Amino acid sequence: METKDTSILDFGNIDFTPDWAKKAAGVSRPAHFTEAAERDDRRDRQGNGFAPRPQQPGGGARAPRQQPGGSRGPRPQSGGPRGPRPQGFERPRPLDVDVKVLPEPKALGTIMRKLMQTPQAYKLKDLAYFLLDNPESVLLKITPKEGAAVAFHQCKACSFASTSRDAVVSHIVGAHLADYYEAKEIEVEPPKGNFNCVAKCGLTNVLLGPPNVHEFGSIVREMIRTKFPGMSEADYRAKIVMVRDSEAVEEWRKGATKRTVFIAKGAGADAPQLTREQAEGEFRRNILENLVDAPKTLMITAAAALKSDCKPLVWAVRDALQLEERAPYGMLFALRGAFYHRKMSFFRANDSRGQEFVIGHELKEFDATHAIPELAAVAKFIADHPCCTRAEIAALSPDAEKQLAWLVSTGHAVSFTNGVFSAVEKFPKYGPQWVKKAKKNAQPAEQKEQPAAEAPTAEAPAAEAPAAEAPAAEAPAAEAPAAEAPAAEAPASEAPVAEAPAAEAPAAEAPAAPAE
Repeated sequence: METKDTSILDFGNIDFTPDWAKKAAGVSRPAHFTEAAERDDRRDRQGNGFAPRPQQPGGGARAPRQQPGGSRGPRPQSGGPRGPRPQGFERPRPLDVDVKVLPEPKALGTIMRKLMQTPQAYKLKDLAYFLLDNPESVLLKITPKEGAAVAFHQCKACSFASTSRDAVVSHIVGAHLADYYEAKEIEVEPPKGNFNCVAKCGLTNVLLGPPNVHEFGSIVREMIRTKFPGMSEADYRAKIVMVRDSEAVEEWRKGATKRTVFIAKGAGADAPQLTREQAEGEFRRNILENLVDAPKTLMITAAAALKSDCKPLVWAVRDALQLEERAPYGMLFALRGAFYHRKMSFFRANDSRGQEFVIGHELKEFDATHAIPELAAVAKFIADHPCCTRAEIAALSPDAEKQLAWLVSTGHAVSFTNGVFSAVEKFPKYGPQWVKKAKKNAQPAEQKEQPAAEAPTAEAPAAEAPAAEAPAAEAPAAEAPAAEAPAAEAPASEAPVAEAPAAEAPAAEAPAAPAE
């Protein structure tokens, strides 16, 4: 899998940090889906029935890998930190839906503004992984497959979704009642009357009050809602104990001087003070139905979808996200369409199969016909030295950086996010391999220039370099072609006078002494 670099992606103060990075602050881990992240994900799922496949008895081969969406069937009994699996245990089957992965509009807008404001070219795949690493910035389009009996219910306030309407209603009442009613604690007179006993929570030792007071049922339900949301009222009442002690009664009486009331927001100073049950009743009658939606196609962020109480929906979303992490085809397709609509430029680096880049302005090849010499020199240096750095360009002249800034801002040079620059062409050069290739090609050129500088010039007299001391084998190939006079077989004295260049060895001055 190709390694992506998201460290250079800076899109302001929006917190797109993935959940695992927030929990493990300071721990350096790759941004995309790695083997370590996959192991962590499997550990998180063990509570839902996902665990590594057990070894077959006798050391045989493991069971074949289960394809996404299929039932795993009964598992062999195995031990481990969580104990043996129950008989006939099966992984929850993902919901029969199609999940399309898209960029969330607000996150996409932030990226597009960044691209329009900076002249740098970004890897399209890095942008896709940047979004995928942040569940809040991933929008999912979930559609039931043809013939599937799937119905969605969704909260309009926060996009919480489920296949159960009761689950969505319960979520709205618990999470959004405070959006419409303000809770206020007020002072009241202590309860009057004679009480023989007082009820106490057997789990928290909190005094609930005498069971014969009018609001005892509301107190029990509020305790369940705040302290034990997964427990039924009957199970909780079984944990209540009665304390027949006058001191306990007096302790409860002193603590019952405060009461929480609910007042409708925006209702004014004369608004009635309601108990929670009264406020919840008004909320259900007047507001609840406006917050419940039943869409045929579910549009939801990945973060909200993973919080659903519907496990088959969560599994379908996880499978889709894992496939997209391995190959982000859906996200790349959506990003291309959005960037193309904003008239951004695309190109591939090095060749037609190279990495794809996007830049916020148009790229144009540089024409040095009417350019000033300083600008033309910088453009020529970039063209001759692909992937050069800013320091290398700055060394050309005092105003080289100014010329570079103009070339980049006008689209006549490509500025990459890793700090290198290349000329604008059909496939701009990118990557360390071009730097190595340039150095390798420059080394033989230097070696060729050195012998040429030491060779005798045309003005040197022939008497200083007698032919007897310099056989033709040492002459450059350009001066004595091998087809006419092979260097190994013909010494200089036997070469015809007509074949020797007149400028280098005049016929009248050439010595006739044979080479020994």
